[in-house]
Amino acid sequence: MGKSVSFPGIKGEKPKKKINLSPIEVLILTQLRSRELRNNGEPIGQYGYEMIQKLNELFAGSWKAKSGTIYPILSKLEGTKKLITGERKQSPLGPVKRVYILEDLGRKCIDYIIYERFEGDIEFVMRYMNMLTPFLVRQDNVTNSDEIFEKMMSIPTKSIKIAKEEAVTIVDEDLRNRKLESIKNQLKQFLNEID
Repeated sequence: MGKSVSFPGIKGEKPKKKINLSPIEVLILTQLRSRELRNNGEPIGQYGYEMIQKLNELFAGSWKAKSGTIYPILSKLEGTKKLITGERKQSPLGPVKRVYILEDLGRKCIDYIIYERFEGDIEFVMRYMNMLTPFLVRQDNVTNSDEIFEKMMSIPTKSIKIAKEEAVTIVDEDLRNRKLESIKNQLKQFLNEID
């Protein structure tokens, strides 16, 4: 799910700028942009440690973000790729920490990735789920197959649960209501197709 993005040139650069991003870089930029959008589009930074915690929450145990992995990526996003800026700020709890904020190019890059390629990413997830189907029909471990099947069938309810979580901002509240309405309509349509 890494991305390669080309943009029209910006001041002082060649007409095209191609940026290659790893999946983790995409997630970091998405996380920073999501925070901005929840803050009505105003830039809002994030400490590296906080970013690591949020990534681990996102991965839910399937992968563990560590400082030895994330800080070099942040350094590359700042130095080589110039998509973020790290500013040293006094932490409310004591020491000076580095706060990472999106640069305009980083903002344009992640917006392009999310808005222009979203359907392809969803298609990938659906095909991945379909690829897991043979694991459900294995005869040698029926208990495990049933467990996997139950987890896959719980995806819609997990989506509803996530959508119903307490909203952080007015933007989240509106989005939550739209997601719930969409899920409700999709479930109705699906149930009608079953009948």
